[in-house]
Amino acid sequence: MFTLTTDSAVDVFRSELDKLGVYWVPLTYTIDGVTYADDFSDDGRYKDFYDRIRNGAMPVTSQINPYEHEEFWESVIAKTGPTDIVHLTLSGGLSKTYESACKAAENFMTKHSDSRVYVVDSLGATQAEMPVFEAALRMRDSGEDASVAADALRAYAHRIQVYIVADDLFHLKRGGRVSAASAVIGSLLKIKPLIIFDDAGRLQVYKKPAGWKKALRVILDHIAEYCPQPETKKFWIAHADAYDKAEEAKAAILQAYPGAEVQIGWIGPVIGAHTGAGTIGILFEANSRLM
Repeated sequence: MFTLTTDSAVDVFRSELDKLGVYWVPLTYTIDGVTYADDFSDDGRYKDFYDRIRNGAMPVTSQINPYEHEEFWESVIAKTGPTDIVHLTLSGGLSKTYESACKAAENFMTKHSDSRVYVVDSLGATQAEMPVFEAALRMRDSGEDASVAADALRAYAHRIQVYIVADDLFHLKRGGRVSAASAVIGSLLKIKPLIIFDDAGRLQVYKKPAGWKKALRVILDHIAEYCPQPETKKFWIAHADAYDKAEEAKAAILQAYPGAEVQIGWIGPVIGAHTGAGTIGILFEANSRLM
């Protein structure tokens, strides 16, 4: 059996992580010069974050540096004693946090020869980490060896197909991610960029459907094509304070596949700072990623 640790980008309520016996290290975000820990444990904290974005705030996020990772694992073994650790991070294609964790793990293990740290890149973030996180929990609780679990989780991450439907083009424009002209024209045409995680965990624009319903239709078509036996599978839906759309997506999936399981969760500040309010993500286990 191993000890499971993660960073807060996984977006499980932090109080729930505590109950599950999962140790976590917070990322941070800054608004108007004030830095906050990503330590949310209730819906109100998420809603307040997105209300501030709707009022014009442009949060800035920061990675966890190697020193912070080392100090975090020191605090873990102070509670557990010597232990093997599987540490799950948000995608290395989005943040240097994964690279930082790898460097920290090497340093940590030179000081603690009786503990090993296996860093796993989830190749996703927020609810897109959930399939890997839940698999890690099952492996931990079944007493799996840490090195075997880490290898299995790394392979599994490559099979999680993620679709993100961005809603607020003007937020993307304010953050420098699209031009002013693209934001204006895209909004007039009701373009909702459909973004996917590629096989390196980077975000790529896949299509530009006109409207949320057309974007959802594309995703449903892809489920039928790329998800083996979808009626027996679990789907995860992420939302940036867009619960009505998340419920609409859930209903559409269950109408097509009544035997499926669908779980809805928040997009937290680490990713929401970049996507803005209204964003929806849908993910499932496929044979492989599209790109």
